[in-house]
Amino acid sequence: MSMPELSSAIDTLVRKAPSSWLREVCQVVRVWPKDGHAEGMIASLPITHNGDLAFQIRELVRSAEGEMSWEALATSIEVCASVRSVWESEQNIELLWSGPSPANHVPARRIDQVLYDLLCGARRDILLVTFAAYKVKLLTEALISASRRNVPVRMILEFEQASLNQLSMDALKAFPPDLIAHAEIYYWPLSNREVNELGRPGKLHAKAAVVDDQALLSSANLTDDAFNRNLEIGALFSGGEIPGRLRAHFDELILSGTLARWSL
Repeated sequence: MSMPELSSAIDTLVRKAPSSWLREVCQVVRVWPKDGHAEGMIASLPITHNGDLAFQIRELVRSAEGEMSWEALATSIEVCASVRSVWESEQNIELLWSGPSPANHVPARRIDQVLYDLLCGARRDILLVTFAAYKVKLLTEALISASRRNVPVRMILEFEQASLNQLSMDALKAFPPDLIAHAEIYYWPLSNREVNELGRPGKLHAKAAVVDDQALLSSANLTDDAFNRNLEIGALFSGGEIPGRLRAHFDELILSGTLARWSL
């Protein structure tokens, strides 16, 4: 792996890794014997339950062996993490809306337009979470376009059967087969849900989108009504720790088995 590729791998690791875990990694790497082998170090690295991070750090250490000293690798990770931390501290939060505008015209962008902009500009990954989805042609077109750019698409959706008919139509039915074939679909199995005194299970009621380093949280489902007629409110988080924490939250729900992979 070339030095530019190593730098890119370090940046990718730092983008997704918790700062506390990175510090522990650097402590091990920095004091590893100069002639120590990569595989021995890998066995001594702090544990992470994030499969992607575990893979990334293993590949980074193996690639760095013979290309730079272990101390230089630790320093590179620390510097990149420090720069990243400064950038994240400069995050921006923007108010979003849909529905009637207030009389004083408080400046706020529409939720659907911001979501389309995020999807059209996606370069690394897309995570969508919704209770309902219906009649969202522009949204599906943006997702298909992203998929064709080789941007991974994950969707966490509510299902009619898993919610014991608390949802009138599976959210999955809003998306065309060619998108479903390339996306990762997850749902909340009925067996993993608590029920109330009437025997009704909890709902997968969250509405969120995490695209690269931005996160959109709102009250709006992915529906034509929510985008064009309902009164909805939301916020866009650009930079900072919110996008990463939100993505990690759902990653952990998947890894723990709380959410399950859907397949035909």
